[in-house]
Amino acid sequence: MHAFVTGSSGFIGRKLVDRLTEGGHVCTGLTRQVVPSNPSNTTKKLVSGDIGAPAATLASQMQGCDVVFHLAALISFDTARRTELMRINGDGTERVLEAARIARVPRVIVVSSACTVGMSHAPDVILDEDEPFQTRWAARNPYLASKQIAEQHAFSAAGRGQHVVIVCPTTVYGAGDHSLNSGTLIRQVSNARFIPVPPGGSNVVSIDDVVQGIILAAERGQSGRRYILGGTNLTFAEIISSICTSIGRRPWCVPLVSAAQLPMMGAAWLIQCLTRSNILTPQIIADTFAYKFYASARAATELGWKSQKSFTDSVKEAWRYYLNEGLISDVKGAAA
Repeated sequence: MHAFVTGSSGFIGRKLVDRLTEGGHVCTGLTRQVVPSNPSNTTKKLVSGDIGAPAATLASQMQGCDVVFHLAALISFDTARRTELMRINGDGTERVLEAARIARVPRVIVVSSACTVGMSHAPDVILDEDEPFQTRWAARNPYLASKQIAEQHAFSAAGRGQHVVIVCPTTVYGAGDHSLNSGTLIRQVSNARFIPVPPGGSNVVSIDDVVQGIILAAERGQSGRRYILGGTNLTFAEIISSICTSIGRRPWCVPLVSAAQLPMMGAAWLIQCLTRSNILTPQIIADTFAYKFYASARAATELGWKSQKSFTDSVKEAWRYYLNEGLISDVKGAAA
């Protein structure tokens, strides 16, 4: 198999390219970086480019490929970047799909996010792929909105006869998260003397399991279908407790009540206005009071996929990676 991978320098993209080449497949990875020539590597090739390029240009780079894995995306929750998010994540996906059609690539796998399925306000509400798009969440979360648009482009392409499969990973942990996407919480736990614990929760999954699910989607996925790739549904209290155990650090954990949500969102909005910082936004606060609990039964039934690695093991691997890369300082001893 010859795979074309957009977002090949990202957290999931790098791991996917490595897994494919280790399995004997040939990979062409699209990257925005300037790529030096390396003709001796016949299984892994990087090409300079951008999903903002014309579809014909992207198609010329996809020639001869058997499958396109589309992972390139902008991750931001800043409402001021909504237009940019729509352009990159929405229009970019439409352009990649068009390029694959022009190049006659037989299969396209669009890597989206489980956040498109939505969230709930109760831990016993487990969402799956049949959940309709929830516009109330998209209105305040521009990243979620852009990913919903990307999925709509994928469904439209599938409806026109193109073989397109969507995969929706939940919150991904593990080694290789150089941008600290999920690692932000690990860093907060490692540095804090006390940490607030919101009442919500999230589904967590290992990077290794997600990559396996993406490959299985290419092999077995049904066109026009989306598959949630999720591991375990955990409350934030359980997530933070597991992180503490995994990294050997125990800050004071301060449970938050539901009534704290609106004041905290107001404070985050004020800080954002005064400092222009987007580290903590009202949307991020709101999400921690909700439950992103998902089921992956469709992936189990149709792809033969199931998460294998525990959350604790994923965090331990991520922690070692952060320390080795100098992304997080190793704070010795307990905080409390």
